[in-house]
Amino acid sequence: MTKLNMDFLEEDGKLIIVVKGDIDAYHSADFKKAVREKMQEFSGTKVVLDLSNVSYIDSAGLGSLVAMLKDARNSGKSFLLASLKPNVKRIFEMTRLDKVFRIVDTPEEA
Repeated sequence: MTKLNMDFLEEDGKLIIVVKGDIDAYHSADFKKAVREKMQEFSGTKVVLDLSNVSYIDSAGLGSLVAMLKDARNSGKSFLLASLKPNVKRIFEMTRLDKVFRIVDTPEEA
């Protein structure tokens, strides 16, 4: 089981959250809590999750992301996913969540 780490960067009016590790049932509650707190503190309107270092996400992880998206929308922020590895992107396509989330190739594109 790999540890989940996050780095929070603010640049160009965006909150970029660089996630490292697996977003799974073991980590999703702490992950969601940390991101929610940071989103509430952040005064800008764009939140970008950089998933370039995430090689696995399960249904609990997807559920956390959907909850974060809802929180962001409720507080008038846009919530984007960036730099998905092919196997992670495939999960979003299979669950049709690629139609729900805005997915970009790099955080800079957001």
